[in-house]
Amino acid sequence: MIDTKPVRLGTLLRGCLIAISVAGAFVGAASVASARPRGCPHANTRIVAASRAELQRAVVCLVNAERRAHGLPALLENQRLNRSAQGWTNAMVHQRYFSHGGNFGARVSDVGFYWSSIGENIATGFETPAAVVSAWMGSTDHCQNILDPTWRYVGTGVDNRSISGFSSQPGTWTEDFGLWMGQRPAAGNWGPAEGCPY
Repeated sequence: MIDTKPVRLGTLLRGCLIAISVAGAFVGAASVASARPRGCPHANTRIVAASRAELQRAVVCLVNAERRAHGLPALLENQRLNRSAQGWTNAMVHQRYFSHGGNFGARVSDVGFYWSSIGENIATGFETPAAVVSAWMGSTDHCQNILDPTWRYVGTGVDNRSISGFSSQPGTWTEDFGLWMGQRPAAGNWGPAEGCPY
């Protein structure tokens, strides 16, 4: 028997907020403040002007800046979670579908990440890493995923296109968080996550 924490999901669109049990859908405002971009190369680089790897590293850097600012340990980029996140980003853009899908847990397991706890943020219509991370930090469920003390790993998916019918602005993003099966949580301080959004 495996004791797992409930999966937490967050959905971010440009323009409205829809709460779905533990998931949220948010379409951000047209101008979004930067998320602590200092020291994070490509944080403010437009999605069409950087490589996927540069954008992924910028998102991880910004997420870790937020975690450090709130006294939490940094997350390690995980290539399996990158594959999960990128695969889902590609699927959403190609299928014009904006959701976490029917079985997020199986999708993460399918890339060989055997988890005890996972979470996911998705977004479309954000042109820079700083804009999407700032918007996630401004939304309770997304912020709680970023500041969840349980996670040890993160993966990022990015496509320079938006999801047709959901946003006319470029950029679709997926961020998968996880704790490997059998590992202890990275930390136990829930205070920062309980204080969301920021």
